[in-house]
Amino acid sequence: MAKVIKNYKGRPGWMITYYDLRGIRKRKVVHCSKQEAEMLANEIESKKTRIKLGFETSINSDQILSEAVKYYFRHKHIHPKTIKRESQIFTNLFKFIGNIKLHKITYAMIDEYMRKRFEVDKIAEATLGIEYRTLRAFFNYFVDHNFISESPMKKIKHPKVKSKKIRFLTEDEISRLMEVVKDENYRDLILMYLNTGARREELLKERLSWDGIDFDRKNITLYGKGGKSRTIPLNETAYEIMYRRRYIEQRIIPFEQNYEYMFKKIAKYYIAAGIKNANIHVLRKTFGSTLCQKKLDIYTISKLLGHSSVRVTEAHYADLLDKNLRQGVELLDIK
Repeated sequence: MAKVIKNYKGRPGWMITYYDLRGIRKRKVVHCSKQEAEMLANEIESKKTRIKLGFETSINSDQILSEAVKYYFRHKHIHPKTIKRESQIFTNLFKFIGNIKLHKITYAMIDEYMRKRFEVDKIAEATLGIEYRTLRAFFNYFVDHNFISESPMKKIKHPKVKSKKIRFLTEDEISRLMEVVKDENYRDLILMYLNTGARREELLKERLSWDGIDFDRKNITLYGKGGKSRTIPLNETAYEIMYRRRYIEQRIIPFEQNYEYMFKKIAKYYIAAGIKNANIHVLRKTFGSTLCQKKLDIYTISKLLGHSSVRVTEAHYADLLDKNLRQGVELLDIK
């Protein structure tokens, strides 16, 4: 049942705590009298019951898929690059099930679509996983906002993805890469990626300013996925780069490179250094791999990388962690 409790943060009001149609706990702060808040709480429970019994349809349940996608992109505040990538996923879904009404999309349709993508279209397991997560987030959004009563993704399990051997730069490859980078701006940027484990855009002008650098405490605040931030220490190399660029070179922002141009530029550096199968993300992987090889605990590595959980870190660095475990047991070897 929905509960009403006094809200002590910010403006005076009442917090309504309830469970949505998927059983997920929700909270909503309303600025009104307690009596009005209790009426709203009762209405939430009544609406859930009416929808479950079929006496009422969720709002906008007749919305067709193409319109729902436009609504989702417009109201979810998704990054333009993410929209570009996810648009292709929805286009593929349109072609398979047609532009039907949102509430008529069933588990069987999505299940057949996922099978077709993997068995007929032969997409990689990792790509199938991305499509699964995209569609799950999409339908869950419309359940949360009472457009549909249940997600067709509810019974579909996440595709099992075989762990790929992690690609990171060896010490020799790092040396070769730095030898061909003559531009000091790019040299500094690459070293910052290697020494902070930052994601591709976390060091660029859209997300990093001098406000994100605390020179007294020697740390940097990085803004990652979904607006989430993490603050990590700067080692001596990273601190020297930031200090020099801020106080000696007096740059307005830490790095002013354009992402698209920078992506191509670093790709050319890899080619010049004779390094294959590497991209910008490999620099972040090298940071994490180096910490694993130094036998830093997995929890700390996960926090530094800004992963959502330790399990994500374990999945990415499974081979190296297994190697650490084996070395640890061999060091013991009691006889």
